[in-house]
Amino acid sequence: MFKNNDDHKQLNLFGFEDQFDEYRKKMLENGWPAVFYENVFSKIDEDTFSEMYSDKPSRPNFPINILISLEILKHLHNLTDQELIERFHFDLRYLKALGLQEIGKLTLGERTIYEFRDRIAVYLKENDNVLIDLFDTFLEEFIEKAGISTKIQRMDSSMVKANIKHLSRIQLVHKIAVNFIEVLPSHKQKKIHKNILKLFKKENFKDFVNKHSKEEVLENICGKLYDIKLRFKNDSELNETKEYKQLCRVLEDQAIISSQEIIVKKDTDIASDSLQNPADENASYRKKRNKSYQGYSVNISETASKGNPIQMITDVKIEPNIYSDINFLNTNLCGIKAKTDLEKLIVDGAYYGPDTKISSIKNDVEILPTALTGRNPKYSTANFKINHEKGVLYCPMNYSPIKSKYLENNDNYAAWFDKEDCESCNNLNNCPVVEQKKNMTVRFSGSRHQSDLLRAELKNPENEELKKLRPAVEGTFSALKRAYGLWKLKVRGLLKASQSVLYKCIAYNFNQLFRGLKTGLIDEHKHKLVTNS
Repeated sequence: MFKNNDDHKQLNLFGFEDQFDEYRKKMLENGWPAVFYENVFSKIDEDTFSEMYSDKPSRPNFPINILISLEILKHLHNLTDQELIERFHFDLRYLKALGLQEIGKLTLGERTIYEFRDRIAVYLKENDNVLIDLFDTFLEEFIEKAGISTKIQRMDSSMVKANIKHLSRIQLVHKIAVNFIEVLPSHKQKKIHKNILKLFKKENFKDFVNKHSKEEVLENICGKLYDIKLRFKNDSELNETKEYKQLCRVLEDQAIISSQEIIVKKDTDIASDSLQNPADENASYRKKRNKSYQGYSVNISETASKGNPIQMITDVKIEPNIYSDINFLNTNLCGIKAKTDLEKLIVDGAYYGPDTKISSIKNDVEILPTALTGRNPKYSTANFKINHEKGVLYCPMNYSPIKSKYLENNDNYAAWFDKEDCESCNNLNNCPVVEQKKNMTVRFSGSRHQSDLLRAELKNPENEELKKLRPAVEGTFSALKRAYGLWKLKVRGLLKASQSVLYKCIAYNFNQLFRGLKTGLIDEHKHKLVTNS
């Protein structure tokens, strides 16, 4: 049964703080616990989570605002669950942060934490993400408290490791087979030929692998997996199990199956979204700069205005690591714009593509890539004046073409110029025209022209200065990985990974707020704003 925790609002005359002298009281009040209590714990709306609990009379829930706060504190201090529980029971700073005035009033066990996480995970499968709402609520509060601008932001992504062991193709297929056999009741195991069951036993399988080539082993195992799949294809109960679905998936990933034969795929033909480990079905494979990754990609945007005393993460998203940067931008831009005053977004070249311009116009946000992917062309078409109906109107030196046209089917422009005009032109050495027998000709695509326009725009002094703001986001990722444990997730599956990353980013933003308050940077910044206004 759901119950709100309002006890922290009632002053206890005999709380543990009353046993401190004034010096220690001041230390506690000026430290992070008091700031956390005021800006995090007290801002948690427990009613948001009420639907996760039964409305029937039963034992009340453990305080939700305490559990949520503990999750944030776990990631703030990069703790294990056991360390978190110890601090809850024995660290007075944690009691202060959680609005607890008496030592030992509540007892927390690992089971309580695990059940709450599972409860949220089940709820999120069919409902709006309450943790994203929580992140946005804190963000709004923190931004107002710090008085920072969100007009200029930067975006970047980074790959994080999944909490799984790397498996070779043989190990993966063997693991899938063993997992399925283990969930079979004894009477159903009898449907599988005894030689197949015997082969998949650890000792026998090791001998088999040592005696045959990789290709022979894979072909043999895939054949046997296919035999198992067919034997249970009409068992509706088994067909719904995770183990059977993984068996079907790994067969599709690893082999080409026809009515006549099973052909094992080459290593290079295995898709990057193939199953990497049955323990985490969402983790994917990606190779970047000759390094292999199994896991996820985390994308963040953060404030970047120079005048801000601190910067904060404004948006976070996690997807399998084959998800492209362009997709992150196009998917998230609308949400970022809705909750902030975003005007300019600084990104690297991987975020810029054909759809980026559309997203930019649609959301009224200027996208500034630090560079564009691909080589810089020798000659620019940026100063050619074009028209979709008439083609090229005139060149950078204002010469009109003899003939011009636009080919809509392949988005190409073509123009023919008088030879005499071009030969006497001072810009000839910087022009993409090509000499022909009678005329000088220029041809380029619409997308090439748009890229050249952007390259020219990025070279103006104002944008050159803005582009220098982007690298700092890499420092944010460094901090998240080093101090908050983002380098390798401790949970499995996209849903739980998303929860973990959101808690880390809330913790990061809180730490930024506390640092700004403690050093006086925020007060100084607000004073300047008042003075200038």
